[in-house]
Amino acid sequence: MANLTDIIAFIVIWLNIIIGTLLLIFGLVGNCLNVYVFTRPTYRNATAVRYLLAGSVASCIQLINTLLLRILTDGFQVSIGQSNDRFCQSHNLIAFVASLCAITYPCWTSFDQFISTSRNPIIRLQWNSKRFVNPAIFSTMIFWIIVYIPSCIFIRALGSNCIYINQILSFIYSYGVIPIGYCILPIILLTYFNIGIVKNLRDAPVIIVSNINKRMARQVHRMLVPQLIILILSGLPFVSQTLYATATASIVKGTDRLAIENLIGQITRLLFYLNYISSFYIYVITSNEFRRIIQNIPSRHATITVVPNV
Repeated sequence: MANLTDIIAFIVIWLNIIIGTLLLIFGLVGNCLNVYVFTRPTYRNATAVRYLLAGSVASCIQLINTLLLRILTDGFQVSIGQSNDRFCQSHNLIAFVASLCAITYPCWTSFDQFISTSRNPIIRLQWNSKRFVNPAIFSTMIFWIIVYIPSCIFIRALGSNCIYINQILSFIYSYGVIPIGYCILPIILLTYFNIGIVKNLRDAPVIIVSNINKRMARQVHRMLVPQLIILILSGLPFVSQTLYATATASIVKGTDRLAIENLIGQITRLLFYLNYISSFYIYVITSNEFRRIIQNIPSRHATITVVPNV
């Protein structure tokens, strides 16, 4: 009769194969459709769309770099380079930068829409321009690379795992960078900017309202709630599991406890990918304009007039 450890190991394997594969397919399809929509001629000149486009590309990279690898290693038990220090360092750098860029770019989108609805024309001209968008996208990527490079120096391969060999650095990332970057900061920024967008639209004079469609306010309300829910569902369990793993790393654990913790860790990691999968489906559900262009994909003459907000 199989013991608890064997049962959990069996569940972990099929959890990654079935759920992981479904998440990968839905995520890649959704983000590729985002890229398609946001590269249409109607969208190319919209500054906010460039952040959304960059976020979709970053999400694709994140899914291929981490979720696909997890399906192969934890699901199909295929060993791919984890015993190599260089692989661990490059893999973790790409995963960290891509995942945080994918979370940060929607915050930039909200900032862009917040500025574009400002009553101050100088602020709109200075911060809501193509000259600002491209450097912001590039600088965000460089910032997260700089933040994570120190950890790469102290990552080593141990069997099939990549681990920190510097405990102090591990604490800094686990208790500081990860909670702030993946959860606290994006939730605060998305909430603040989206509330500001709605307030700007309600308080805007007639001339601004005529240029910035009033429907944006309703779209912001519809998109804010599901995005925050997804961010919480994907971020909080991941951050909590990371904090727990770091805090109990030095504790001697039995095989059953290790198996249970591994199962919980696998579930939280799979939930974590919701943040990189859901954007397309949120846009489709909440935006009539976005849904219209998707429905007209076979037609080369499909157009859209309102950019979905994040």
